[in-house]
Amino acid sequence: MLFRSQFIQSRGATCRNWTWSWSFINHDDQLVIFGAWDVERDQERAVILREDWEYNARLRKNPGYTQAVEHIGYILRGYDLYTFNMVQAARTDAPDVAVIQDFERRLEKRFLRKEGAVWYADFTASPYPEELSVAGSYIEGATKSITINAYERDPAARRACIAYHGAVCQCCGFDFERTWGEHGKGFIHVHHIRPLRTLGPDYQIDPVNELVPLCPNCHAMIHRGNEAKPLSVEELRAMMRPSG
Repeated sequence: MLFRSQFIQSRGATCRNWTWSWSFINHDDQLVIFGAWDVERDQERAVILREDWEYNARLRKNPGYTQAVEHIGYILRGYDLYTFNMVQAARTDAPDVAVIQDFERRLEKRFLRKEGAVWYADFTASPYPEELSVAGSYIEGATKSITINAYERDPAARRACIAYHGAVCQCCGFDFERTWGEHGKGFIHVHHIRPLRTLGPDYQIDPVNELVPLCPNCHAMIHRGNEAKPLSVEELRAMMRPSG
């Protein structure tokens, strides 16, 4: 069984220090590898860097942070991003110290995105502004610059939408869990019926009536063409041809 350093080197990547590094780089193949903690991962993305990781609990500079920022710079310039999953060991004596218990010896292609002070490795590329997700009633619409102009959304609004409608496409009826079982459970895009660019910074969205779950295919078709005025779910459904 390969140690972490052996695993990374087998992919042609290296780092400044094998003890404190969680990011690695291969200049020949132009790729960057990040370790992603199991406690910082959900079904659609993983955190690879938080700005508050710059200093540890003793207010000392985290050397791995500076290297990680440099590696993200290479991704922004065109290097590919890959991640591998790391299992964090419990440290009751030093809960602020991250220690690897184990890791998956497999790389996954990911897609970089920043939301506020957090860098994420998204599991899928998303070409839709509405699907560039970030953080009672739900306030949405704060503009930020990523690689394209995107908009903030509250994950609680997405969860409320799915809790009401279910994780099933409301246009074609596709159910990822029915097709792929546990692997597909909960996966769905959430479409904003009103484009977020038309909302004010303090607009309070109704997640039941103004958000709708769609599969990626239907979501792409709704946005195809006139981006300023996407199709309605009803209009897209009327265009569908019977399968077979």
